[in-house]
Amino acid sequence: MAGTSPGWLLQLIRSGDGWTRRQLLAETGLSRMTLFERLDALFRAGLVYEAGPAGPTGGRPAALIRFADRGRVVLVLDLDHHTGRVAVTDLTGHSLRERELPLDIAGPPDAVLAAVCDAGAALLAAGADETLVGVGVALPGPVSPATGLLRPATVMPGWDGFPIAAFVGARWPVPVLLENDARAHALGEAAERPGTTPLLAVKYAHGIGAGLVMDGALLRGFDGAAGDIGHIRVSDDADAPVCRCGRTGCLAAFASGYALLRRRGVTPSSSDDLAARLASSPELTAAARRLGRTLAGLVALVNPQTIVLGGTLGRLPVVVDEVAAAVRADALDRLTSDLEIVPSTAHHPAAVGMAALVTGHVYAPGAVDALVP
Repeated sequence: MAGTSPGWLLQLIRSGDGWTRRQLLAETGLSRMTLFERLDALFRAGLVYEAGPAGPTGGRPAALIRFADRGRVVLVLDLDHHTGRVAVTDLTGHSLRERELPLDIAGPPDAVLAAVCDAGAALLAAGADETLVGVGVALPGPVSPATGLLRPATVMPGWDGFPIAAFVGARWPVPVLLENDARAHALGEAAERPGTTPLLAVKYAHGIGAGLVMDGALLRGFDGAAGDIGHIRVSDDADAPVCRCGRTGCLAAFASGYALLRRRGVTPSSSDDLAARLASSPELTAAARRLGRTLAGLVALVNPQTIVLGGTLGRLPVVVDEVAAAVRADALDRLTSDLEIVPSTAHHPAAVGMAALVTGHVYAPGAVDALVP
């Protein structure tokens, strides 16, 4: 029954650093017999364990019951336009081992995925006494919340309809979850700043994407395209640049790292050091100003507490300063007076976000109830 099942009890145990049986009885209102039956099922499934005794109680010390997360890991495949970051993390998203490799996301999906899966297999093989619970795949395209499949993406021709989860799942018989890379990035940034809501995170590198997290929940939108701010039209001038989506005047056509390099006659690739190439350029200053003016509209809509600027370009001081100045100039004072606009300080926020998604899925009450007797 909802609210009394082993999965529900595990969710409660996971919310704290350790519970005694007496505390669980008081918190749940379950009878002693029912609670012990539920705990026994979780113990037998290896999902909880008895840790050391709780603090002094004046009598026999009570054992703490904790979630058995030791040795359980998540594999994260974080695919960008020209780079794959592969990481083995614990269930909180803390990276245990990771590797970066060049790729071309416009290449054949089976070849791209085979390369990152091979890198993931090598990282997993380097561990000891670990149990893989799931794989998270972050992609620079819209992922449908209804189907979990990648929708058509401008930068990923040939990927639409490709069975990504099935391809990865053939390597590892565990749940495989897909999410847009900028939204995964936003989830990771929210985890770094608990209690901050709404939080708007922007990933600014070769492309431009965003994610909104409110009260811990990620906004995905009707069909998975929430956060695709790079294709907001910011100019209808006759000579506005053509975007890779085929339209003219998109924010990405003016401001993305891809567009800035192309205007210099550089073909974007995995060897790009965007920060070194663009940090002191007037083009980046103007691009950041356009990004800030676009974000000002989002500030008026969602009134975020914090905007976190991440990605190779988003973290740069010149970008943070220009974005902040443009947002504060265009949005009303009452929306910006207490608004934080800060650079990302997280090591690999997409990995943290994907680990959270995978862990939440694997240990959801319904999934646990299906696993235990």
